[in-house]
Amino acid sequence: MKIETGVVATLAYDITTADGEIVENSDISGPISILVGQQSLIPGLDSRIIGLEEGDEKTIEIPPAEAFGTTESAPTNDMNKAEFPAETKFEVGLGFEAKLPNGQAIYLKIVAVSEDKVTVAMLHPLADKTLVMSVRIVGVRASTAKEKESGKAMVKPPPPPPKKS
Repeated sequence: MKIETGVVATLAYDITTADGEIVENSDISGPISILVGQQSLIPGLDSRIIGLEEGDEKTIEIPPAEAFGTTESAPTNDMNKAEFPAETKFEVGLGFEAKLPNGQAIYLKIVAVSEDKVTVAMLHPLADKTLVMSVRIVGVRASTAKEKESGKAMVKPPPPPPKKS
């Protein structure tokens, strides 16, 4: 069965940045299953695997706009300079990591500075980066009615990684 919009594809994969930084590897996290056409992993991935079949391998380059976005497309927030540590240097282009209330990391990049305010772009840590994804298709199947309704593939979770001795 060939991959087309609406099927469930299971992928083994390696994701790196164009600079060679390792982002994720399915040898560690296990293969993933996606409902093709729902942009459930990386938006630019779905269209690049259409037509592949089980056993096929492909290396895909995904530009920032189709991966985790760009500084220009990111939402912005105006913040008071008083919210930052006293030693902060407010320079356009300066970036730093912050924590959301739920503990998730977010990357902030200064895009404008005024007398008492700083405008920051709220970015995914991989924003502005081209991704290189090597995929091997380990399965393709028709989606179920529940998967179509929910917009995501429903699979059993992968087994936990083996314990290190």
